[in-house]
Amino acid sequence: MPAREQPDSVEWMRQQWLEHHAPKAEHFAAMASLLRTTVVMTEELDRVLKECQLSRTGYLILITLQMSREETRPLGQLSKALLVHPTTVTMAIDQLEKAGLVRRVPHPSDRRTILAQLTPAGHEMTERATLSLSEIGFGLHGISATTATRVTADLRKVREALGDPG
Repeated sequence: MPAREQPDSVEWMRQQWLEHHAPKAEHFAAMASLLRTTVVMTEELDRVLKECQLSRTGYLILITLQMSREETRPLGQLSKALLVHPTTVTMAIDQLEKAGLVRRVPHPSDRRTILAQLTPAGHEMTERATLSLSEIGFGLHGISATTATRVTADLRKVREALGDPG
C-alpha cells in the first residue's frame, strides 16, 4: 500500500479556520505559513552556519561589515540594521572578536562611538560561510530565482504594510 502523503499543515489549519467561521482565514494562513517557513529555514541556516562556527547574528554582522564602507560599522548601527537588541550585538561582537573575525576600533571623529571592523580572517570566514549558505540557496534550496524574486517582492509589501522602514 503506497504511503499516504501528509496534508499541508498550513492548508489544514486554513480549512479548519474556515469551518469554524473564524475571521480572515487567508491572513491566518499567511501568518502560519510565514512562521512555519521561518522555523524550517532558520534550522537549515543554523545547521550550515554551525559548521562554520558562526551564529546567525554573527554571520549577519560579518556580512553587514563586509558590505559597509571600509568594512566598519558603529555597534549601534548594527543593532538597528539587524533588528536585534544592542546587548545581542555586543555579545556577538565579543564572540567574533574572540575568534579574531572582528575588532573594535575607535571612531575617527566621534570618540564616544566604537566601530566594529572586519579583520582579514573575518573577511575569509564571511566568504566561506556565504559560499556554504549559497549551496543551500540561503535556506531556499529548490526554489527558482523567479520564485525567490517574487517572494522578496511580496514580503516587501508585507513589511511596508507593517511599517518596516526597510
